[in-house]
Amino acid sequence: MKLWGMGLGVMLAVSTSGDIANFSPSEPRQAITDNCLNFNSLYSNPCLAQVNSLESQAQQLYQQEKYQESLSLLQQAIENYTTNGESLRAVQALRNLALVYLKLQDWQNGESAIATSLTLLEQLQETKETQQLTASILEVKGQLQLAKGQPQQALETWKQASKIYENLNKISGLTRTKINQAQALQAMGFYSQALKTLTAVGEQLETQPDTVLKAKALQSLGDVLRGVGQFEDSLELLEKSVNIAAEFNATEEQAIALIGLGNTQRAIAERNWRLSINESEPPQLQRLKRRIYLDSLQVPFNSYQQAADITSLSLTKIQAQLNQLNLLISSEQEENISEIINNLKPKLQQLPPSRAGIYAQINFAQNLIKLNSANNLQLPDLENSLENTVKIVQNAIAQAQQIEDQDAEVRALGMLGKLYENNQQFPLAEELTRQAVSQVSAYKNPEIAYQLFWQLGRIYKAEGKLTEAISTYTQAVDILQSLRSDIVAISSEVQFNFREQVEPIYRELVDLLLVANATPENLQQARQVIEALQLAELDNFFRDACLDAEPYDIDQLDKTAAVFYTIILADRIEVILALPDQPLVRYTTKLPQSQVELTLKTMVEQITQPSKREFILNFLTVSQQAYDWLIRPVEEQLEASNVETLVFVPDGRLRNISLASLHDGQQYLVEKYKIALAPSLQLIDPQPLARQQAQILSGGLSEARQGFIALPSVELELKQIEKQVGSKVLLNQSFTEPEFATEVTSLPYSVVHIATHGKFSSNLKETYILTWDERIDIEELRQLLTANIEQTGPIELLVLSACTTATGDERAGLGLAGVAVRAGARSTVASLWAVNDKATADLMTAFYQELSNPNLTKAEALRRAQVSILQQPDYAHPYFWAAFVLVGNWL
Repeated sequence: MKLWGMGLGVMLAVSTSGDIANFSPSEPRQAITDNCLNFNSLYSNPCLAQVNSLESQAQQLYQQEKYQESLSLLQQAIENYTTNGESLRAVQALRNLALVYLKLQDWQNGESAIATSLTLLEQLQETKETQQLTASILEVKGQLQLAKGQPQQALETWKQASKIYENLNKISGLTRTKINQAQALQAMGFYSQALKTLTAVGEQLETQPDTVLKAKALQSLGDVLRGVGQFEDSLELLEKSVNIAAEFNATEEQAIALIGLGNTQRAIAERNWRLSINESEPPQLQRLKRRIYLDSLQVPFNSYQQAADITSLSLTKIQAQLNQLNLLISSEQEENISEIINNLKPKLQQLPPSRAGIYAQINFAQNLIKLNSANNLQLPDLENSLENTVKIVQNAIAQAQQIEDQDAEVRALGMLGKLYENNQQFPLAEELTRQAVSQVSAYKNPEIAYQLFWQLGRIYKAEGKLTEAISTYTQAVDILQSLRSDIVAISSEVQFNFREQVEPIYRELVDLLLVANATPENLQQARQVIEALQLAELDNFFRDACLDAEPYDIDQLDKTAAVFYTIILADRIEVILALPDQPLVRYTTKLPQSQVELTLKTMVEQITQPSKREFILNFLTVSQQAYDWLIRPVEEQLEASNVETLVFVPDGRLRNISLASLHDGQQYLVEKYKIALAPSLQLIDPQPLARQQAQILSGGLSEARQGFIALPSVELELKQIEKQVGSKVLLNQSFTEPEFATEVTSLPYSVVHIATHGKFSSNLKETYILTWDERIDIEELRQLLTANIEQTGPIELLVLSACTTATGDERAGLGLAGVAVRAGARSTVASLWAVNDKATADLMTAFYQELSNPNLTKAEALRRAQVSILQQPDYAHPYFWAAFVLVGNWL
């Protein structure tokens, strides 16, 4: 007798952006059950043969989606099995009956069938056959739990099934339950855990022959890899899944894989578009790049279309069309939008109540909201009123209540609250959102809970209820902080768009806390939130939360240091200054964010662009503006507090500028203070520089390699360091990745100096340093610098003396901060732009000379080196000396 498969349980894959909270899951969850286990028997009894014939007919009807007819035949077969005393067959039929109830969204009868089958099994003698049947029943039980919106319970059930299959050495069953566990983890928002589970499954399947099960596993792993930003790997696996499913004529599995493939193709297109943007390029070139981007979106659109064409399931077809609709609205392409919407409306109305159908309606409503707010889309023939959208969501709420799916109801209530918030009907929006919040579990559904608290906080703020707003915003941030390893680190292209669905929560909370008469408690909390945002940005940059953060009080680090916490808000720059043994100081500059960013962008251009560099007065003008924002309001307090070191926790474009080059009208900031950057004070290792004889490893390229120009003064730079403080030198052909790896692990080096081309970018894969034969990315550099088992502590100092930040990338400073914290060094000295290599050689020589003085901190050694260069007439321009920044420990 055969145990049936349940087919595909689909959840809609629509990626949203903008300020619309994503109240429906954005990835398909495809739960897998056994459809190929056979328990062979000899049908000597004619009655048994007749019953088996009933089950065969029932299975055919099930596969044809004629569930009511299948249900009747199964019930008759179970009755006959019971009459004939065939308990084992009755159990098997009850398991299949539960699958039919699952399709009919009849949760109560489905659970009853499962409970009856397990009770009957307990009365039978335990054999390998009954154990395997138990595991198969548990698989279906997990499907019911997931469909009801109970992913935690489904996960535990599938773990039980997995243990049984493992004990029986049933690889296919074990694989299915592992995949299903990953689906449950995804539904709960735990992407990192899901990735680990599916990676292990993928490694197991590599040596297995192609099967439909393998296609499903590859599809699941491909979707999760996209979710954590590994797009190329995701693309490869999803293409394999599509091809294997096609080979076995498994059209439904192929359709689901095609939808996943389209999502990955879209994510790649959007990533490439963002990386191509350069604000300094001519408008004509920018328009050309946008045209190329729009053309590239035809690839995912076609994948969605192919999925819609081949599937026989109405829900899968709806899913594909919803993804097409979202793609067109997001990219503001009018063609086909009206046709898709008019095609979807009647299909959605005809869907029977189910979780997937409810999410489809919510996603449709989200797209209609986004369409309504798109200024560049003109669709006069399309009726898109608030009233119609409200009706769609209200129907979703009613269906969720009908099938007792609390998660779906919460999402729909949140969506309806968002609709009224957008329409500025705040009392109604508050009532609905509070209702959703009261039903959501931050533990079980953190990915929806944080969005609801954020939404309620926005509504409270609009109503002028600032105390309530701060409270709910704080709860949203607390949820995000508790899920650093999953929510914050998830790919910004899928599931959670960090810049639009995570980062604003931190900024808006700081905005609320820093009211006109902010209390000391509010200032302290704002400082903590800024720190948390810095960590969240780095987590998102690395796609994991591997940074060990430990809070330090500035008093513990340096009694002569002042720490500046900066944050750029929509209408102002806020600075919180921490002075040793003093209350926090807060000051504000009222300026639109656009004006702030333009000034900072101009400041960088005046240094880095040769055509503008010669006009030093233009640079000094913008440099003094930035000084007025950050330093001038507290000049007297800094002097009165005997401050010697300024430590900046910079925000946004402030990461890209040289703070050493801020000018007060008389002198540069570096001429008066030591300066350091801290991605987050929580990431600072507070130990001072060890003063024993340092082991120094230096390497670099002076010759042109891999399309990069020669740096002739690098050879002089490395030789001068070797002569001055003694070092092992790897130059040109000897500076290969293997040789560097061998050398860096041969001795416990305390200083590693690398003089070669490199780039800091907001894209992790575009942040690297150049060797003779390869490019070393951040992760590879971390592995190289931490591979030495002889190393008793972290590297004291990493110097990258010929790097640059990506042109036109407003968040490129994240790359520099990322290198600094990921490499494992206590301190990093690096350059923000490509500097004249002769000036660099002179500056580095001076730096190491000063560093050899045991009475100087690293920050003071760099300050003195920079001042020695700027005092030379030929190198007085900030271009020559201001690029170098110290990140991390400044002691």
